[in-house]
Amino acid sequence: MRTSSSGCATRPRRAVRCICARPPRRAWSRPSPGGSASSPRPPARATRTSKGPAKAAHLARTFPEGFVYVGDSAADLAVWKVAGGVVLAGASRQVAEEARALGKPVEAEFTDVPLSLREWAKAVRVHHWSKNGLILVPLVLAHAFTDPLAVAAAIAGLICLLMVTSSTYLINDVSDLQADRRHWSKRRRAIASGRLPIRLALGGAAAAITLALAGAALLAPGFALALVVYLLLTLAYSFGLKRIPLLDTLVIGILFTTRLVMGMALLAHPYSAWLLTFSVFFFTSLAIAKRHTEIVRAAGASEHALASRGYRPEDAPLTLGFGTAASVASLLIMVLFLVEELFHRGTYAHPRLLLAVPLLLAIWVGRIWLLAHRGEMRDDPVSFALRDRVSIGLGFAVAFVFVLAL
Repeated sequence: MRTSSSGCATRPRRAVRCICARPPRRAWSRPSPGGSASSPRPPARATRTSKGPAKAAHLARTFPEGFVYVGDSAADLAVWKVAGGVVLAGASRQVAEEARALGKPVEAEFTDVPLSLREWAKAVRVHHWSKNGLILVPLVLAHAFTDPLAVAAAIAGLICLLMVTSSTYLINDVSDLQADRRHWSKRRRAIASGRLPIRLALGGAAAAITLALAGAALLAPGFALALVVYLLLTLAYSFGLKRIPLLDTLVIGILFTTRLVMGMALLAHPYSAWLLTFSVFFFTSLAIAKRHTEIVRAAGASEHALASRGYRPEDAPLTLGFGTAASVASLLIMVLFLVEELFHRGTYAHPRLLLAVPLLLAIWVGRIWLLAHRGEMRDDPVSFALRDRVSIGLGFAVAFVFVLAL
């Protein structure tokens, strides 16, 4: 017996046509040693839409010389009855036993290997959970971190948000299935590689979203509303908005800002227009920086590398201009907030020390854009900052200034 990389098997000393339960654009035959292969031809439409006896009858008429059938479900048993051989591809134990009971030769069997805990963590993007820490920022800025009830509500809200974000990553991977399978690295993802069944991914995502929304409704109506808006906007991004140049980066900025809105809703404090406006410009700038890196790195390659996002190599000056302008606007908004409002509140003992925060942020943003323009940004800026020593040092400096100002 020989097994092809596609999962279709052939028996020795004769040519056998291999038919898959979910065929690609064409079915093909594989020659055995000393045999010859018949010319490939597309499978009839009936094999894609019919099941069970109808498909069995159609395949028997189409391939009177015989065929080997690759399947995985009980509906394939009727086809295996008329096939010359059986290939089991991820079939359940019961289906496999019933297939063997037919008395047909089992040419090959491919079993599913359970995902490891590490692979599950990658599938739900645990490494991106840090971005959801923004929901705790209003708690810190409001100096409510000494209130046990406020802290508990914020942590519960964070858990709900994590469930929704991880679920949307699974849904996004399903929507990008075909593109990911053609990508040099994304094809190894759990769903793209076929190791995480689509039904399990979507079922788990639906269950997690349901629990998260129910929990959000119990915490605070405003938080639940913000979480629903975040979910809908994320799905809209996954299924279309991410392919619209520049608008995709604005959506990402709004999604980050929505996390701040959730934190404010949990505290039941008035919303800060200054903070939300700063957040939209700041995170939009970081999103553009990531796109700019992709454009710069693809400048010497084919335009197909950017086609899925709607960008072209010649868009580099545009993303550079918009991105740096958005970052400068965010820093200006922060300075105006400090001077026009925060200094007069009396909530800080030494508020003028906080002027060092926009200065430190300017240093960090400048570094981000320098690396992005050089094509050296290997990840999105937020994930990059969590591993970059300079970024971590600047982060500690901002925290130190905040403590001194209290």
